[in-house]
Amino acid sequence: ITSGNKFMLPEGTQHIQTNDFEQFTIPYVAPRPMSENEKLIAIKDLADFVQLAFPKTQNLNRIQSKVFECAFKTNENMLICALTGVGKTNIAMLAILHEINSHFRGGMLFKEEFKIVYVAPMKALAAEMTSNFGARLAPLGIVVKQLTGDMQLTKRELIET
Repeated sequence: ITSGNKFMLPEGTQHIQTNDFEQFTIPYVAPRPMSENEKLIAIKDLADFVQLAFPKTQNLNRIQSKVFECAFKTNENMLICALTGVGKTNIAMLAILHEINSHFRGGMLFKEEFKIVYVAPMKALAAEMTSNFGARLAPLGIVVKQLTGDMQLTKRELIET
């Protein structure tokens, strides 16, 4: 929970600090109902190339809609901390699409002008994201490859990626 520039943990948070670690146990807090000025972003209202990357989605969810302006319309850094299944991958996709959008000119995408790197902490997650992003970016002609410390891409694969 933020209050101005000061960050506060929810009431009831437990904190344990030892010489080896620091642990916070944060109690579940039910989400607030959406306010009248809070709206979900409809995918159909976005550019055609964005719609291609969200083929089975009608609306961004609440957190995705809240960070949409920052993720898709700016170059600002973001840190998204959320539970599994909340939609962090779609937020990453919005940031990827922002970069892709900056390389469209005259209706043409200049793929040779950019590379996008997605860093994953585990090889299994890297493989999952490669598959996910690859399928969603294929309609734009973008090739997604996985690169981990125990594998190599050929020069041709690096150029195509």
